[in-house]
Amino acid sequence: MTPLRSLLAGALLCATAVHASAAPLDVTPDTLIERANLLRDARERPWDPATGRLGNLRHVHIIANGCTVRVVSGAENRLFLGRGPAFSVTEDTPMADRNGKNRPPPRDVTIAPGPAVSAIPRLPTDADGPCFTLQLATAHDMLLRGDRLTVLFDRVELPALRMYVNPSHSVKLWFHDVRMGMLSLAVNAAASAGGTGQVEWLQLESTQRTSALLFHDMDARHARVSALTTGARFSVRIGKDSDAGYYQPARAPGPIALEYPIWIDGPVEALKVPAGRVNPMPLTSALRDETRALRQAVMDSAGPAPVLPSPDTAAPPPSMRAVGGEPVSARQRVADVLQPLLRPGMTVGKVDLWNGGGALEGRAPDEVAVREFARDLKQSGEVRSAQVARIQRNESGVAEYRVMVNFLCAAPGERSVCLPAAGSSYTQQQIEAALRPVLAPEVQVAQIELTSDATRVLVKGRASEADARAALERVRTQLPWLEGSSSSMGKDEFSARFRMACTVPPRSQGICTTEGGGR
Repeated sequence: MTPLRSLLAGALLCATAVHASAAPLDVTPDTLIERANLLRDARERPWDPATGRLGNLRHVHIIANGCTVRVVSGAENRLFLGRGPAFSVTEDTPMADRNGKNRPPPRDVTIAPGPAVSAIPRLPTDADGPCFTLQLATAHDMLLRGDRLTVLFDRVELPALRMYVNPSHSVKLWFHDVRMGMLSLAVNAAASAGGTGQVEWLQLESTQRTSALLFHDMDARHARVSALTTGARFSVRIGKDSDAGYYQPARAPGPIALEYPIWIDGPVEALKVPAGRVNPMPLTSALRDETRALRQAVMDSAGPAPVLPSPDTAAPPPSMRAVGGEPVSARQRVADVLQPLLRPGMTVGKVDLWNGGGALEGRAPDEVAVREFARDLKQSGEVRSAQVARIQRNESGVAEYRVMVNFLCAAPGERSVCLPAAGSSYTQQQIEAALRPVLAPEVQVAQIELTSDATRVLVKGRASEADARAALERVRTQLPWLEGSSSSMGKDEFSARFRMACTVPPRSQGICTTEGGGR
């Protein structure tokens, strides 16, 4: 099984565990985009747009009037020309990404009719075959524009794909036997779309009343439909284990609701309507016929699947390879590290992250387990602080919790502010060895004492008030593992107390790292 297929299988089964003992996090649109980013950044792919090689592709904009386009999966991001007009590649990557710290840089490109570039390979095709074939390995954003544009996504496998269709006429899209974590399609065009395959999250949105997004043949665990105008048509499948919701910006009771139709293959009453009113109806044979006709038209236009050349065999440099196989997301890293601290019967299903901290959400057998978990977090050396924000019982009587934490680094995988040290606890000698060079030469140190519980450090010495204040300022700016608590100045004497940010040395495989940062 390839790494990509393994990644997708985990997303679709809600069971992607990077380590055998790790609990998988809930699969959400945010975590799927995160996986797409990690997959893109795990190794460097060839970038040579003159030969159709599109590097570590992030965003692709396609402009192709009157064309058929085939999109397939593969190890590279690559363009292959077909019949009809010549197409060229223009890079749209922001300068900050081109010259920033991202290595390899993410690439944004536009594919549009342009001067013929002989180095871009052409695939043999029928007279009415695709204008070009696009092989995708990493892109998760796509923008489409073109009157009479037809696009076939042929067995595409990606963690996430967000698509936008700009104002155009007679656009046809078909997703044939795709495997995706998330498929998000937003349409502002006279477009028809549908497909088969499996996705974890299916998100459909339309601002065009003549659009038809007919996805009742696709298996989706979560389906979300947003109608931002009247007349747009939608269809979805609701199975035994699926969850489907509908949104419109305004309430539409009575006859107005008929202008917001959605057809359901499954129990109509299972459709959630969190806002407004809608007209849900059982799927009809006429709609099935319309969808089959759309599929046939797209498949006939694309013709038989091409045989693509083998990818470049040059191995990426070691710094670009994913360590241990699949790359690990920051959220999953937190869940993996904290797994041993969970009380019996507890789970972590969601990790929200922000600068320097986050929130853990999951289920527990009772309130006592949650509070013991928060206590163990504080003593683990993995977080600066932990606080129970919420505990409530759901309809099944299970306790759902939210615990807020502050990390000892800016983000999981970044360097810890703690003093690196060997062993399971700090020693007096380690603290002295780190403090004395920062206090000197102006200060004559008389005493450095680490308390028995390793939570505070007492410093006493002789120096002028100016020199003592300068020395304490150096400690504040150069030793982030010490936090100022109190100080006193006398005649050529001073004393200061500091709080230890960490009571135990950081682990190399903890939430934070002892190295220079990164995953």
